[in-house]
Amino acid sequence: MEVDVSRRNMRDIEENVRRTVEEFQAKAEVTTRFKDPVIAYLSTTHPLFDTFFARGENDHPKKIYRPGNTLIVHYVPWAEEIIRSNQDGDRPSQAWMDADRDSLHLAMAINQTIRKTLNKVGRLHSNTSSMIDWDKDLHRYSWSNKIAGFIAGIGTFGPAGSFRGCGTAGSPGSFGRVGSVSTAALYAPEAEPMDSAALEAVFAKVMADCCFAGSGADCTEEMIAACPGGAIGPMGIDRAKCQAHCAKLDPYVPAPESCGKCFRFAGR
Repeated sequence: MEVDVSRRNMRDIEENVRRTVEEFQAKAEVTTRFKDPVIAYLSTTHPLFDTFFARGENDHPKKIYRPGNTLIVHYVPWAEEIIRSNQDGDRPSQAWMDADRDSLHLAMAINQTIRKTLNKVGRLHSNTSSMIDWDKDLHRYSWSNKIAGFIAGIGTFGPAGSFRGCGTAGSPGSFGRVGSVSTAALYAPEAEPMDSAALEAVFAKVMADCCFAGSGADCTEEMIAACPGGAIGPMGIDRAKCQAHCAKLDPYVPAPESCGKCFRFAGR
């Protein structure tokens, strides 16, 4: 019976999230076009969380909300024309800036929808972040929804920590925004164990895919020239310089998404 209740609740979550996206896009002030949302359920005991926490790249989900057993991870991709609009010039395109803003508000609305749905069946829950808690000393968010999305298998990393959802066979996925809610409910299977070599290999690949300096990245001249902040060199991206440039675009949340000029080099 408990399994049936959980399955019904998960179906309700997914249906309510889809409705939230539809209603958000219907607002007159929202110009961004989104693709269908993706929902994944991830155990907070996954060993990769320990690895990213130990390496100083992310808070652990149990540190954020100790009763949490499952992360409900959501990802809403942007329409492809938004990405194409941001390829030229030193400033982000208007469509890109609108998408960055709109997707933040949409992610917050989805979090609220998920929590309301959990309330109906009495599931304990918590937000994982405020969605804007950028740590300027660490040059990153305290909690990375993108790392949760990666571990859940719904996307991969690219330059400057950009996140690209998994596409169809032979086609790259789109950029978008990831969010998450932690719940005490058991909606995800217990994670399979991984040995230390496998964990280190995954971590090293993520850092290399992000092209951060010191990760062994090999940045092309085209990618170096595309950065208006001078943060990219042959051996990778200087996170402090990247943040300094992005602070000119968004002083409150100087995340790479505010610029995004290097994102298109993901997978190259």
